[in-house]
Amino acid sequence: MSERTDGKASGADLSEAARGGAIGLVGSIVSAAAGFALTIVVARLLGPVQAGVFFTAVALFMILSEATELGADTALVRTAARLRALGRVGELRRVLFFALVPVVVVSVAVAAALYFAAPWLARLLADPAQHADAVLMLHIIAPFLAVSAARSVALAGTRGLGDVATFTVINNIFMPGARPVLALAFAALGYGAGAVMFAWSLPVGLAMVVAAFALWRLVRRAEAAPGPLTPYAPDEPSAVREFWVFSGPRGVAAVIEILIVWLGVLLVSAMASSHDAGIYATASRFITTGTLVVAAARIAVAPQLAAMLARREHREVEHLHAVTTGWIVAGSWPLYLALAVYGPFVLTMFGEDFRAGSLPLAILAVAMLLVMAAGNVQTVLLMGGKSSWSLLNKVVALIATVVLTFLLVPPFGIVGAAVAWGATMLIDTVLAAVQVRYRLGLGLGLRTIAWPAIWAVVWFGLVGVAIRWALGATALSFAAYLLVAGAGYGYVLWRRRAHLHADVLLDAVRRRRGRPGTAETAPDETTEKSTT
Repeated sequence: MSERTDGKASGADLSEAARGGAIGLVGSIVSAAAGFALTIVVARLLGPVQAGVFFTAVALFMILSEATELGADTALVRTAARLRALGRVGELRRVLFFALVPVVVVSVAVAAALYFAAPWLARLLADPAQHADAVLMLHIIAPFLAVSAARSVALAGTRGLGDVATFTVINNIFMPGARPVLALAFAALGYGAGAVMFAWSLPVGLAMVVAAFALWRLVRRAEAAPGPLTPYAPDEPSAVREFWVFSGPRGVAAVIEILIVWLGVLLVSAMASSHDAGIYATASRFITTGTLVVAAARIAVAPQLAAMLARREHREVEHLHAVTTGWIVAGSWPLYLALAVYGPFVLTMFGEDFRAGSLPLAILAVAMLLVMAAGNVQTVLLMGGKSSWSLLNKVVALIATVVLTFLLVPPFGIVGAAVAWGATMLIDTVLAAVQVRYRLGLGLGLRTIAWPAIWAVVWFGLVGVAIRWALGATALSFAAYLLVAGAGYGYVLWRRRAHLHADVLLDAVRRRRGRPGTAETAPDETTEKSTT
């Protein structure tokens, strides 16, 4: 039985979040490493110009994939978690049908349009000399776009049903891990840029098949063990209607969100050159890699937040959000501080041409420090059902990024693009934080992040600046920096582990090691805890 006598999330809730967070963190580490490896492979195999074309095609794919999801992915996480928490699992199949069919129909239509519009898009987005490569890459990704959104929705369904492990293995380990391996394999066989694009796309199709099977299995399991039924209130909408009322605004917001992430690459390619777009995309990919820390926490807590908010357990939501935000800051700030301090060295691993991306990388890294300090505030807003508020925030942010990009890229190039994106992320985060605090009435728990943030700045910021000033931005200096800062920061975290609730996180990891197959039983555990 969960114990909630003081307005705090129970030990069971924190343990569940820690267990899911630990799984997500492992997946995030693997995904970050694989993404880093892919960026190196693409940069080394293709060079800045073709890498620019590659990342432009990827940007277009990501935007269209997000658009064709129609917001059904986030909506399914929330709806599936709510149906389980309220004992309404008998409605799962109907919700899934009405979630997936529109997504598949729209995806196939958009994929066909992308295939036939490829020559026109290539002229718009790539240098004339790269037109043929751009057309080839767009033709390659088009068929996979037809199944990409359905894959995301199916994986979201597994999260909503409590299986964080399946989502993590498929989305954060298999897909990013397979891409650099396949790219190197195709390159070894003598294939060119098109093969690298195919290597990036193929895991999408394979993941779709596995995700569909996993979702089918979880639905059957949930139906076999329904919790206590909470009857519908007289004025309460049906699950399907509520699903699409939520997913409509969320779908538009998600498209805007992914536009904000990738628009800089597309506009730099169109307004400057494919060469600059390649450098900017490579530098900015580091930034999105770092967000996997917050994604790991979001994967774990989103279904819990939805269930708590459905039961109106607001104080428990505040506590869970505060604790996980502390974990996010502790895990992400060292990475972004390292990128800000040692950007010139890190980028030379891709080639000397990429050193020009060091200042944009530093600008984006500093902006991300502030974004990470808000934790999963966007998830709290969405799991509270406020997708329309989220949409309004994204519209404001998109307007800001377009205006700032057009103002700053012509005179300042990729530095201007970085300033535009950084400012946009801050605007979006501040708007969401204000709404959660003053309109939902939920505390943000900012005090929990103070000491991990201070010590991260001391060890990975100030110590890093001192070492770089003394030894320069070299491999030896970077290794010494990681050793000294890692040891000092790790010692501080260990001394203050009780304040960070690290005992819960470590205990969850230990129990997973000692109990093979725990991931398989996690959904049932979640059901039990959510209904007591």
